[in-house]
Parts: sequence; structure tokens; C-alpha cells
Amino acid sequence: MVTLFVVILALPMLSGQWLAAPHGDQYSSGYAFDAWETAEWRETGRIPLWNPMIMGGLPYIAVVTHGDTLYPTALLRIILPAHVVMNLSFILHYILAGFLTYLFLRRFAVSWTGAVTGALAYQLTGLMLSYVHPGHDGKLFVSALLPLALIGLVAALRDRRPWGYPVVAVAVGLCLLSPHVQATYYALIAAGLFALYLTVGERTAEPLAPRLGRLGLALGAVLAGFALALPQILPFIEYIPHSPRAGGYSVGYGGSTSYGIPWDHVPELFLAGFTGEAQTYWGSNPLKLHSEYLGLPVIALAVLGFGDPRRRLVWWLAGIGLLFLLISLGGATPFYRIWWTIMPYVRKTRAPGMVFFVVAFCTAAFAAFGVHRLERGEGGRHVRAWLIAAGVVALLGLTGIFGRLAVGMAPVFQGRADAAVALGGAIRLSALIGAIALAALALLALGLLRGRVPALAFALGLPLIVGLDLWRDGRRFWVYSDPPAEGLYRPDPIVTRLQAEPKPFRVLDVGVYPHNVLMAHGIPQVLGYQGQELRYYDELLGGRNEWRYLLASTRLWDLLAVRFLLLPDSGAVPGFHRVLGPVQTAAATRGYLYEADTAPPYVRVVPAAAKVDDEAIPPTLADPRMPGYDRVVLLPLDAPVNPPPVTSWPAAIAARGTVTAWRPGALSIALDPAPTDSSYVLVSENWYLDWRASVDGRAAPLFRGDHALLVVRVPPGAKTVDLTYHSNAYATGKAIGLITLLLILASFIVPPVLERRRRG
Repeated sequence: MVTLFVVILALPMLSGQWLAAPHGDQYSSGYAFDAWETAEWRETGRIPLWNPMIMGGLPYIAVVTHGDTLYPTALLRIILPAHVVMNLSFILHYILAGFLTYLFLRRFAVSWTGAVTGALAYQLTGLMLSYVHPGHDGKLFVSALLPLALIGLVAALRDRRPWGYPVVAVAVGLCLLSPHVQATYYALIAAGLFALYLTVGERTAEPLAPRLGRLGLALGAVLAGFALALPQILPFIEYIPHSPRAGGYSVGYGGSTSYGIPWDHVPELFLAGFTGEAQTYWGSNPLKLHSEYLGLPVIALAVLGFGDPRRRLVWWLAGIGLLFLLISLGGATPFYRIWWTIMPYVRKTRAPGMVFFVVAFCTAAFAAFGVHRLERGEGGRHVRAWLIAAGVVALLGLTGIFGRLAVGMAPVFQGRADAAVALGGAIRLSALIGAIALAALALLALGLLRGRVPALAFALGLPLIVGLDLWRDGRRFWVYSDPPAEGLYRPDPIVTRLQAEPKPFRVLDVGVYPHNVLMAHGIPQVLGYQGQELRYYDELLGGRNEWRYLLASTRLWDLLAVRFLLLPDSGAVPGFHRVLGPVQTAAATRGYLYEADTAPPYVRVVPAAAKVDDEAIPPTLADPRMPGYDRVVLLPLDAPVNPPPVTSWPAAIAARGTVTAWRPGALSIALDPAPTDSSYVLVSENWYLDWRASVDGRAAPLFRGDHALLVVRVPPGAKTVDLTYHSNAYATGKAIGLITLLLILASFIVPPVLERRRRG
């Protein structure tokens, strides 16, 4: 049953379709990461650690938003196309979410029908089922693994089963490798609160000390999960000071509360599509590609389930659900200001609405309890109330009350009232369907209570009612596209031309290809879409997503080795000539390809350096009064070198640098003629602390110069410079992670063996 609706939604995959909506992150960004990484992996036999294809270059593992590089499903990309693995990753985790929720509920003696219904209520809830539209696979992975962590806690803390501890470790480790850090953060809080319930929440004759001992072991299992994920965690922690969010979210409390659940979304909890989505959205968030629909049948069952006789369990689950509901509402309530103030790392995040998956899980558990009560013959009053509620919802929907409510709530200042008016018919139909689903649930339950519906018919009919109601809302988010090689990522004349050019070079794309499409073809570009690029690069270009210095003139293009320019329209560009165009691109846009009249150098040999305050370097480099970049390299004040003061602009020197070998994370440079004095080699590649330099085979100092780029100090007569990228944090994390994995595997095997020997 937990596979039925997912399989129906996945049927287009059988004809080769790709589960990626044009609005989603997977379509023009996530696939590019996976395709490029897979090509590098197959060619070198190693996971790439440096990504030179976008934003001037940036670490690959450390920047967690590159994707699921270290998650187990990534291994499938060795043998399957990247888009097929994307499809499978979604499908497998939806099935996993349902199956694990079913197992969790069964451990609390919930009936088969109740457990299946609860599993569907979580698996198909609006937030979960809509993850595919924005392409948020990491959130899905964590949401699917939450019940696994809870199963492990129940087994370890309540049932005293040794296998529960490694299950907790595996769940935590996989969540961290997902690698959606924010969703994992909240999943750990939810699991921690549930662990407290299992330890002190129930009445028991067992002394407190052994219960606390098991809780301590569970904490150790969580730490083992962190150790398992250290190949991802250590590079990420190391990277945080260099990311755009080093000092917190860029626009403070307002930025942190963005994409919370505003009050105008709340009716959607029981009324599917109330606020619309994508082009039909009228609410107060900037964008909406998801749903918060819980379903009228699920809510009705959850209200009934709140009367479950296990009162302590009910109140703990209700408390956890209420906490996460308040968090998900973000700035809509004063509570989030307290949460934002006292909780670590929350200031560096946004989109608190994502935590609603915990609310959905608690609601699903209550729905399962409600089904169990019906099977025990309880809930007659609730069932009759459901029939009345269904009639009221149908009446309000048919008379257009809900539609007028939407118009009244639509933000007038954003001009969205017209969208709410246009959505009126869809809201009316949705309300009617929801009312029918609730009425069908009530009639089925009433038949069971009166002995007119057989138990088997109830066991099959109830999950179908719940599943169909949730499926009809969620299916609108399952948007398929043509396979990448036949659609957005197929080669076109511009791509073919750029692929034929020897690297290194960069392309400045001003509106021809979306996001990271060129990256999938192995073509380095100046910009792209990442979200966690190096902050120094953002500042060099004039501000994140503003790029004031980059776009105001061609001044910085030379420094960034921009050899090719892509424009959607033809025009004269100083220093560039047109080589192709107009071309109808694979992105269904018109493109013109321009090439620099003189190829800009990727490497410069600079005779002098000057220390300058960091904030002054970008505007200085963009200033047209500054002479060429081959005269002086600007270093930050904390650079570990003390160059002599520069009183006047020195003349350029004859020494030249040529890239003789280039691969992601490895460059070899020949200096010919060699510099006659101590000099600085400036490379148009982003600096990061994991780069290492050698000059003529000997280790050499390496600095961040011209605000964001690699600079190597070379002595007189130097002939070669080699740059390599090696992450000690990743290497250390990988070693610890592998050892931890072996220990976790052993903890599954050793205790049962010892137990069998003891029983001998």
C-alpha cells in the first residue's frame, strides 16, 4: 500500500521522463552538479574536491549545497545516468518514508490499518509530496530518515534492544550526508525530544539510573552518526567563515524568517491549493513551489487520535508538534524571535517553514491512533461531527466563501488580489473534493462502528480514501521534463564551439543559459548559481546577486580571464568580436557568442604587492584609473607577508606565465622568461585555504590576492609553479568515517553473536 500512489506518480519515468520542473533547483542547477561530478569521477576515479566551473571556483565537498555527493545513492551515478539516479532517489525515499513510518507505528502496537494510514498520511502529506517541484531531495532524505531515527530510539531506550543504537547512528549519519544541514538540525531536535519522552516521559518501575544510562548510549550513537558523516562535516565547518553567511543571514531577522508559513497559508492545511503554486500563487511569500496540505480526512482522524488512552505519549507528541508548528510559522508569531535569539545557528538559516515535516509526522501518528480507536469501536461522536463538517466545508466552498477569503487575505500591495480572484474556481472545486473525502471517511467509519462494513473493506478503503485525497493535491507538483540530453542539456552550436576550446578560460553569460547549464558541458563560467559561493568572490564582483563591478564595465573581465561573452542580443562590445549568432540554444533562448580580441591571461607575473584594507580592494580593482593588473597585486592587511611600500606604480615585467596543465584542483604553470626579481604569480582562480603551491618543486607561500584570487610568491629565476587542491579536513573526516562505519557494522553483528553464545 505504501508503494501504490508513489508508483502511480512515477509511471512517466518508464518512458524516460525526468522528474524535474523548470522552476526547480534540479532542472538548471542540481543536474549540472551531478553530471559534472559524475564525469570527473569516472575519468579520475575520485570525487572532485574543487569545482572550477562556476563562481570563479569553489570547494566541492565543503559547500554542502552542491548536492548528495557523499550520500549512498550517489554511487548509482557510476553505472546510471545522473537524471535516472535523481528519479530513483526521489522514488526510493518516498517509499522509505512510508515504510519506516509504518514500522514506527507498529512498535507502538498500532493496528495494520492504522499504521498504513499513518504511513500514507506522512508519505503523501503536502509538504513531502511537493518536495519534487523545487527539487529539494535533501529535505526529502531527512524527512524519510526521521522515523528511522525514532525506531532506533524506541528499540534502544524502551525495548532495550542493542541494535537500536547503530540504527540511530546510521540515521543521523545519513541525514548529515544528505547533506541538508538545516533539516537535519530540526530532525535531531525532534528526535532528542522524543528520546526524553522514552527516558522520563512514561511511568515505569525501573530506576532512573539505567534509563539515563541508555539515554547516554543513545547520545553516543548520535555522536557516532556525526563521526560517520565527518567527511562532509569537517570541510563544511572549515568553510563556514568563508561563506556568504559567515556573519549570519544577510538581511538579519527578516531574512531568517523569509519562507516561513504566513497566516494566509494556514487554511491550506485543510484546503488543498488554497494559495495556489508557482504562477497561480497569491500569498505573501515571494515564491511558492510547495504545499502544506495535511488533508481533511487526516486532520479528522488526528483529532480522534488525540483521545488515545496513552496520555503521556499523546501529550509529548502534541508538544513536539506544537513546537515545530510555531517554528514553521516563523515571523507570523512572536515565538520565533525567542527561538531565533536563543538557538545556535538559527541566525544563519532561513525558510523555517521547512520544519513542517515534523508537524506532519506528529499529525500522521495521531491519525494512526485515530484509526486504531475506530477499530476498537470508539469515536461515534467524532464520526457524526465529520459528516456535519463535510457539509459545512462543501457549503462554504460552493458558495464561494473560501474564494472570497483568499481574495481578502491576498496582499494588495503586492498586486496579487487578481491571482486570488482567478483561483476562485479551483478553490471551490478543491473544497468540494475535500468535503467528499471527509464524508466518505465518515460513512466508512460509521459503517464499521455499526457492523455494516467488514473489517477487510475498512482496512482497504480507509487508506485509499486518505491516499487519494493527498495524492490529488500532491500530483500537481510532479512535473516531468524531457531527458536532459534531449532537452535543456542537449548540445547546440554555442556549446559545441566552447567545448572545443582548450582550457582554462571563462565565459561570462549574461542571460542566455539558465544557472549552471554550461557546467554540465564542462564549460567554466564567471557566474552561475550556488548560494554558498566564496564571499570574497561576491565582494570582488560588487555584491552577491548585484555584481555591480562586474556588470558596470568590462574592467574586471580581464582579471577574471573572460575570453568569451554570451549575450541574448547582438551589439558592439569593446574588445570583443562576434563569432556565432544568432543561435537558438537548447534553453530555447537566442544567443550570441563573442570572443575577446586578445585572449586575457589566466596567469600574470606581477612585480610588486601592496597591503590594502579588504573593503577597499574591490572598488580599487574596478576603478578605471588603476593601471593593468600586472603591475601590483593587492593583498589583505592580514596577509603573512610584508612587501616593501609601493610609492608609485612599477612597470610591468617581461616574465610571463603559461598554464601547461589544467584540471579541477590542479594547475601547472611555466614561467618564461623567468622573473629576475622576487615576484608574485597571480592566477585567475579563487583562493581557498586548501590550495597548496610549489615553485620548482619546493613548497611556496600562497596568499589571497586581489581580494579573491590565488597569489604565489616566487623567487628570482623561478621556472615552474604547481598548484594543487588537497583538503586535510576531508581526508581526516574520511578516515574517521570509515572506521566509524566498521564499528557500526560490528555493533549490528557482535551483540547478537555474544547473546547466542551466552545462551549456548
